[in-house]
Amino acid sequence: MRLAVLILLATLAPLPAGAQDVPYRVALEGIDDSDLRRRIEEESRLVQGADRPPASVASLRARAEADIDAVQAVLRSEGYYGGTASVAVDAAAVPAVATLTVQPGPAYRLVAYRVHFVPQSATPEPETPDFDQLGLEIGQRARAEAVVAAQTALLGRLSEQGYPLAQVADRQVVVDHRDRSMQVTLQVAAGPLARFGEIRVEGLERLDPDWVRNRVPWAAGERFSLSRVEEMRKTLSDSRLFSTIKITTAERVVDGERLPVTVTLDEADRRSVGAAASWSSNEGFGGELFWEHRSLHGGAERLRTGFELSQIRTGLDFLYRNPDTGAVDQDLLLTATAEERRTDAFVTRTIGASGGLEWLLSRTWRASAATALERTAEDRDNAGAAGRARQFTLLSFPLEARHDSTDDLLDPTSGNRMRLQLRPFFDVRGDSFTRIDLYDAEMVKVLDDPRVVLAGWARIGAILGGGFDAVPADKRLYVGGGGSVRAFAYQEAGPLEADNTPAGGLSALAFGAEARINVTDAVAVVPFVEAGRAFRTRRPDFGEGLLWGAGLGLRYNTPFGPVRADVAVPVNPRPDIDDPFQVYLSLGQAF
Repeated sequence: MRLAVLILLATLAPLPAGAQDVPYRVALEGIDDSDLRRRIEEESRLVQGADRPPASVASLRARAEADIDAVQAVLRSEGYYGGTASVAVDAAAVPAVATLTVQPGPAYRLVAYRVHFVPQSATPEPETPDFDQLGLEIGQRARAEAVVAAQTALLGRLSEQGYPLAQVADRQVVVDHRDRSMQVTLQVAAGPLARFGEIRVEGLERLDPDWVRNRVPWAAGERFSLSRVEEMRKTLSDSRLFSTIKITTAERVVDGERLPVTVTLDEADRRSVGAAASWSSNEGFGGELFWEHRSLHGGAERLRTGFELSQIRTGLDFLYRNPDTGAVDQDLLLTATAEERRTDAFVTRTIGASGGLEWLLSRTWRASAATALERTAEDRDNAGAAGRARQFTLLSFPLEARHDSTDDLLDPTSGNRMRLQLRPFFDVRGDSFTRIDLYDAEMVKVLDDPRVVLAGWARIGAILGGGFDAVPADKRLYVGGGGSVRAFAYQEAGPLEADNTPAGGLSALAFGAEARINVTDAVAVVPFVEAGRAFRTRRPDFGEGLLWGAGLGLRYNTPFGPVRADVAVPVNPRPDIDDPFQVYLSLGQAF
């Protein structure tokens, strides 16, 4: 009994501090390549477990020995097939030192990548994609990741050609240590040439399945194309009607070449609320709250109510969209607005409504036509007789064409955005005028690592018919502020009244360019230069010269989009008129 008690007490007694764990540090030697060092550190048990010391020296040695296999696997995956690794543990040091010595040796090179198709009767052989389509270049370092990615790209290219059931039947990888080379040979079973077959829609609870079928971009019997499937996926995603979207194909063709497609959907919540905020040194704070109800009657209808409150606008806006009105991709749009706008150029109070149609012409093109009626009271220092507010009742017919091929709404890295607006106005008093506005922006990614995007924009506008005073102040053209030439205050890059308040113009020209340069994954710097001006004349008067500005911005990338901070200064400021700088804060790129 006494012996059992002694054993129990010895078991429960605390161990000496030195016997509880063995703290250590890691010395990684022999690696000059920073990317290779990072990969090894990510896979090393010594490095990843340094904050969890082992309980004994023996456990530390076991952890170190396990790193040899892990490091050699990293070396092979990075194309160093002759590399070696060794480890030594100095347990006498305080803390202990685990030295991991890596000798990568010369990098092996990819010298051949061959694709052979398994012969099939009554099926044409696919075209073999080029190396650049697979992301490969003969002579490149023989990295395992690139070889695996090339196989995935190959199957994607075959699917695009109409062979979605293609499989790699066999893969041979030969590494020759004599000339430090790698050769890859694939045996590919292309499978049958497939065409789009029956479409099944599953998972819907409220939405009409015909709305989904009307979004299908291919015709039955058309040769299968993976890009067409992705086009449909993007269309469904952009609708914001679904929380999950899954598009799958059957495992075999039916009726000869037809491949059934199943679209499985989970409907998102039909109601949502949201908010947005911005601030600039000349426009002040601005905020918006909105409520949206989607698929009111099961046909993807959309009702949106928004309330905006800022130093320049207080407004309540309503938008109702009824899809496929009379025809597929022809939407009915109804809007209503009640607002007050307060700027240095004018103060207006407006109520208005409009109704029209919008057409989806292609994946990137839209067009719309509408009829609008609005009643506006305008207060200006140079208002009508005796300084009374001017009243306008305007009937207009807005026409618009839009193009958008960008890859992201808030942070585009490539593509084009173009908008052409033509809007004739008719005043009940008999005056009439037509406003024309063309805007175009282009984004090009010139580097991937670090990411560098060059972006530029331009805008030109004109008002035809009617005299300067016959055009309401809020319908004239202005330049300056956010979304325009940022170095100048809102609406102030143009003609001014005697008290230096903006007068607006009958024509306008503005343009700008910027470089979006990522310095880290989260932070980017954006130098920019812009110029422009509004003119009283119907055509830009270049004799007046353009107003130029330059600036520097910071972007902090978040899951919702980049947070933007810009500081802009005028290059040729007008004395006693223009501020020395402007500051902007908002979510999303400037354009």
